[in-house]
Amino acid sequence: MEFLDFLEKSPTAFHAVKEASDILDSFGFTRIQEGEEWHLKKGEKYYFTRNNSSIVAFTIPNEIKDLSYNIVAAHTDSPCFKLKPNFTIEKDKYNLLNTEVYGGPILNTWMDRPLNIAGRIIVRSNDHTLKTMLISFDKPMCIIPNCSIHYNRELNDGYKLNPQIDLLPLMSDKDISDVDLLDLVAKKLDIKRESIISHDLYLSLLDRGSIGGLNNEFIFAPQIDNLLCSYISLRALTMANTPNSSVNVTVLFDNEEIGSKTRQGAASDLLSTALKRISYSLGLNEEKHMVALAQSFIVSADNAQGYHPNYPQKYDATNKCYMNEGVVIKSAARGSYTTDAMSLAYFTEICKKANAKYQINTNRSDIPGGSTLGAISLSNVSIPSIDIGIAQIAMHSALETCGVFDYDELIKALKKYFETHINISSDGFIVYE
Repeated sequence: MEFLDFLEKSPTAFHAVKEASDILDSFGFTRIQEGEEWHLKKGEKYYFTRNNSSIVAFTIPNEIKDLSYNIVAAHTDSPCFKLKPNFTIEKDKYNLLNTEVYGGPILNTWMDRPLNIAGRIIVRSNDHTLKTMLISFDKPMCIIPNCSIHYNRELNDGYKLNPQIDLLPLMSDKDISDVDLLDLVAKKLDIKRESIISHDLYLSLLDRGSIGGLNNEFIFAPQIDNLLCSYISLRALTMANTPNSSVNVTVLFDNEEIGSKTRQGAASDLLSTALKRISYSLGLNEEKHMVALAQSFIVSADNAQGYHPNYPQKYDATNKCYMNEGVVIKSAARGSYTTDAMSLAYFTEICKKANAKYQINTNRSDIPGGSTLGAISLSNVSIPSIDIGIAQIAMHSALETCGVFDYDELIKALKKYFETHINISSDGFIVYE
């Protein structure tokens, strides 16, 4: 399965963006830079990255009269553990890693698993410039060991884990060697240890996923939330024929799991600036750009809480969703999802035209779900929007589960969406072509 190949190479958001860039390169997209002037051409395809952890890819139509934007947003990050700047803790004869929790992982699912260390480092090169290098050891580098139940009889009674005490990974035996982690980083990258200036290093699962179940109907993998939607939105963009007058955009943000309030997150100017620069490069002025935005649409693609048969009491009586039952359209009265009657009507028509299965999901009124990229993005770009995803269970676990057959349904829906030009009239009625 293509997605599992992508996941295999994407232990962190930095690696995911590198893989996304390679995919776009293979489909003839041209890489551009935020720090340079853009000279975009009709009928061409482009992408750029920010912080090496977010990416924006877009295709320009051959005709730009009545321009609008078809946008899909997803995110590259997942809950995990990040190494602190000074990460070595010496305790008796062992070296531990000093980490902090990134996002909201299910903590106990990370215990007793062989863990990889991956991320990026910043090095000083010979000409005194700073350079980013990706690193992944792709081997068991550490483990977060449980306490023996003989020494903690409360383990099976709801023991509360303390991240600074219970969740520090065991990395090495000091009596064996005095080599530290950055020595190994330098050796693997064939650089000098003293050239390493700083780092963003994370723990990731070595188990990169598999297909299973009695009929091979499930995907068991880490980082399904939200690398699955990231990969599908990227592939749909490369597969779709760009309609006249529509710029197709896939934006993969970083840092959704920690609130998106970074320069590469959905709360930044990343999307709004990109759209403005595209319009201006194509000859639109500010007024025509605002008209184009008013005719545009955003699909926020982030996975949904699928029905878990062991916890039926957690789900709404008439609006729950299931794995392998198609694209999930998410709705919430409190505005945590951007779906309304108009955007729901439009996207369900897209699904019907694509022959893609879909289902509607809301949370129980007394159990609110999380927020998504859609509502955050709209704080900077006011465009009609809908929140969708694929049903999964064990969301934010180190290893999550979703349905194999939903993959093709979302591909079909997003491909058809990218191939459709819409027009939104003054009374909000959406006419699609």
